[in-house]
Formats: sequence, C-alpha cells, structure tokens
Amino acid sequence: MAKFIKFKINNATAPGAGGNWGGRDVLIGVDDIENVADAVNGGVYTVVVTLKSFVGLSDAAIANATIGGRILTLSVSTSISTAVNPTAVTVDANMPSQSIVRAMTANPGGIAASAQLGLDGGGVRATDDQMYWSGAVFSSVNDI
Repeated sequence: MAKFIKFKINNATAPGAGGNWGGRDVLIGVDDIENVADAVNGGVYTVVVTLKSFVGLSDAAIANATIGGRILTLSVSTSISTAVNPTAVTVDANMPSQSIVRAMTANPGGIAASAQLGLDGGGVRATDDQMYWSGAVFSSVNDI
C-alpha cells in the first residue's frame, strides 16, 4: 500500500491566482484519510475527503467553535482548461470517490499512488469523456 495518494490538478488557472492553480500535484497521507464521499449538486461533481487531523477554530462567526476537522474538497471536470460538468455518472465504480478508494488499496510498489478518474456517463470510451481533478481546496469545519 502506498503512503500517499496523489491528485493531479488540471485547470487553466495561473499560479498564485487564489491558490487553486492547475498543473500541480496534491499529496495526502493515506493514514490521514478518515472518509471519502461523493457530492453531486446541480450536475457539479466534487469529492469530500475528511482528514483525521483536527484544528482549532476561533472564528467568531462560528458559534461555540473551538475544535474542528480538516476537509479536502476536490472538484471534477471533463476538461483540463475550463470547468465542464461531467455527464451523470451511471456506473458506481466510475464515481470519483472510487478512484481514491482504488488508490488507497493499490499496491503500486512506491511511495505514492495516483487517484486517476474514469469516464463520465455510462463509462463507454467511444461516447463518454475522461474526467479530471480540476481543483483542490482545503478547509476547516466544526460539524464533523
């Protein structure tokens, strides 16, 4: 089993523009992953990775928040240059979260395993599109 999961982020955002620039790798320690879940909202696919680490929250806007968790939210697109929502994924094994599960259980013979997305729609190479990780944003929450 690999020690890290690698996400290749593909988008057209220039470095330094909001911190979510494309053409970079994001590494997460396998032992730091607590949960992986798909989220689909209005055709927009994201994967929410809940990490085991905790952080202190002192934002006055978050009532009674003193401790929270770290979240990695990964966006999915069928284009490496612009945000294009995938066609509804109808094959359970092609849901974006499953690429992370496969990478976590793979035996790559190295330190890092890549979470490579599959095809959208019904997963047919001739008619469906390759999905890519288009963004990675870390955040802190107090409701985990």
